[in-house]
Amino acid sequence: MPLKGLANAVEIYELVRARPLRSRLRAAAAQGLSRFVGRDGEMEQLQRALERAGGGHGQVVAVIGEPGVGKSRLFYEFIHSHRAQGWFVLESFSVSYGKATAYLPVIDLLKTYFQIADRDDARTIRAKVTGHVLTLDESLRDTIPALLALLDALPADSAFPSLDPAQRRQRTLDALKRLLLRESQVRPLLAVFENLHWIDSETQAFLNSLIDSLPTARLLLLVNYRPEYHHAWGSRTYYTQLRLDPLPHESAAELLHALLGDDASLQSLSRLLIERTAGNPFFLEESVRALVETRVLVGERGAYRQVQSLPAIQVPVTVQAVLAARIDRLPSDEKRLLQTAAVVGTEVPFPLLQAVADVPEADLRRGLTFLQAAEFLYETRLFPELEYTFKHALTYQVAYESLLQERRRELHTRIMEALEAQSGDRLGEHVDRLAHHALRGEVWVKAIDYSQLAGDKAAARSAHVEAVGHLTTALELLERLPDVPNRIQQELALQTTLGSALMATKGYAAPEVERAYARARTLCQQVEETPELFRVLMGLHMFYRQRAELHTSSEIGAQLLALAQSVENPEFLLVAHQALGTTLYFLGDFVQARAHLEQGSRSAIRVSPSLVPSSTGRIPVWCACPRWPEPCGRSDITTMP
Repeated sequence: MPLKGLANAVEIYELVRARPLRSRLRAAAAQGLSRFVGRDGEMEQLQRALERAGGGHGQVVAVIGEPGVGKSRLFYEFIHSHRAQGWFVLESFSVSYGKATAYLPVIDLLKTYFQIADRDDARTIRAKVTGHVLTLDESLRDTIPALLALLDALPADSAFPSLDPAQRRQRTLDALKRLLLRESQVRPLLAVFENLHWIDSETQAFLNSLIDSLPTARLLLLVNYRPEYHHAWGSRTYYTQLRLDPLPHESAAELLHALLGDDASLQSLSRLLIERTAGNPFFLEESVRALVETRVLVGERGAYRQVQSLPAIQVPVTVQAVLAARIDRLPSDEKRLLQTAAVVGTEVPFPLLQAVADVPEADLRRGLTFLQAAEFLYETRLFPELEYTFKHALTYQVAYESLLQERRRELHTRIMEALEAQSGDRLGEHVDRLAHHALRGEVWVKAIDYSQLAGDKAAARSAHVEAVGHLTTALELLERLPDVPNRIQQELALQTTLGSALMATKGYAAPEVERAYARARTLCQQVEETPELFRVLMGLHMFYRQRAELHTSSEIGAQLLALAQSVENPEFLLVAHQALGTTLYFLGDFVQARAHLEQGSRSAIRVSPSLVPSSTGRIPVWCACPRWPEPCGRSDITTMP
C-alpha cells in the first residue's frame, strides 16, 4: 500500500485474532530460548518416524526422561523445524493435578482443533463443532454428540446421556479416534501428548485405542513421560522409544558456553556446573541464573565474567534446591505473588489471580513483569483474558511447596470462592477444579458437594476410575462430618453411583460392589420413600447373580418386582421381570422364567429400552422357545439394563 511521504509501497497486515501461545516453550521462545544442543540423534529418529507416517504407516514415538532433561524442548524443536512443514500439528499437555479429571488433555486438544475460546457459550461451541465435523466428512455426523458431551455443550434434548454408560464410553472413544484418523486422510497429522505420567485413565484408553489403528494412518503420535509411567505399546512394530539422558559432557559444555560466554575466568566454574548438574539442561540454566542473581556472575547472557572465587561459590546439589534458593531471594511482594500463582495452578488466568492476590492492579502487573523477567512465569495468552504459565513443572512444584500450610489452605479457599463467582452459569465446567481447591482449602461441606458433582460428571462420561476417586473422597469426608444437612440422602446418592462405577472398574462380583450397595440399602431403610431403592436392589441382584448366589439373587429379584408393581412404573416392571426371569432360568425353573421373560417381552413393546436403572449394565435376555432350555435370540426381545 502506498503511503504519503514514502517512496515505496508498504506491506500491510490486518490483525484477525489473538492466538494463545499454548505452551510454556512457545512463551519462552518470545524471550529467547537457550541453545539446543546434543540431540541430533533423537531428531534424526523423529524424522525417520515422520517419513514413515507420511507414507501411510502411522507411528508412535515415546520420549522418556527425568524432569529437566529436555523432553518438551525436543518436541518443540522438531515441530518448529523444516521437517514438520506441511503437517497439521495438534498439541496437548497434562498437568500434575489433572489425573482426577477425565479426558482433560483430550478436551484441551479438541478446543484447539475446533478453535473454541473460553468465552464461547454452548451454542457457539455446537456451531463450531458441527460445522467443522460435517465439513470434514458428512459420515462423521454420529460423532458429534460424543464430542459435544466432552465439551459440555450437548443440547438439552440430546439422547446421548440416556445411553448405557458402556455405550457412551465406547462412542466417545470411537468418535475421538475416527475424527483424528479422518483428519489424517485430509492432511498428515502430528499429534503431541506431553506428560503422560499425569494423564487420567480415559485419556489413556483413548491413546490405546488410537495406537491400535495407527498402522495405515498418516499420523505421527509423539508422547513423552517420566520413567515411572508405563504402557503396553512396547511390542508394536510401529513403536519407537527414545531414552533422553542428560547431556554428554561436550554438549553440556556447548550449552554453558552459549549461556556464559568464553571469558577465561569461567573455565573452572563450567567444570563445576557440569559435574554438579550431571548435564541436566534445566538444572544448568537455573544454576546459571542463580549465579547471576547472587552476583557471582556479572555481564549479560553469553558474555558473563566470574567475580567471586570458586571456593566461595555455593552450587546446590539439586535443581529443586536451586529453585528454592532463587524463590527465597525474591523481594517479599514478588515471592508472595509467585506462591499465590502456584496455588492457582500451572496455568494462571489473570482475573483469577487478581481476585486473590490482594494487591492493586498496577502493582500486580509490575510484579508479574518482574517474575517474567526472572523467568519464573511466562505470558501465554493476551485475549480474551491474560494468562500465565510456569516456566517448568518443577518451578511450579517448588513454589507451591514453599508455602506454609495455613497460607496454602487460605489461598485454596479464596481461589474456590473466586472461581465460583467467575464461573456464573458455567459452574459445571469447573467442578473438578472446585473440588480440588475446596479439598485443599479444607472447606469440607463444599468439598463433599463438588467431589460428588465431579464424580457424577465423570460417571456420565463413563470415566469410572475418576468417578470412583471423586465419590470415595466425598464419602470419606462425609464420614468425618456426621452433622451435614441431608447426610443420609447424600450418602445414599454417593453409594448408589459408586456401586455402579465399581461394577465397571472392579467387576460385577467384586466385594466392594456389595459393600456399596449393601450400605445404600441400609440407608434406603432410613428414609420413607426413595427412587434410589430400585437401583440399589438391581445392583445387589446383579452382584449375587454374578457370584452364582442365585437363590439370594432370586429373592432380591422378587423384591424388585414387588416394588415395581407397588409404584406401577412400567419401565421398572420390564426390568424386574427380565431380571427375575433370567435368574430363574439359571436356577433351572424354566416355567417361571419363561413366564417372567414373556411378560418382559410384552412390556418391551410399550416401553423404551432407554431405562432409568441402566447403571447396572446390560445383559442378554433369553426368550421362551420350543427348544427350551437352549437359549436363542428373538428380535422382539430387548436387552436388560
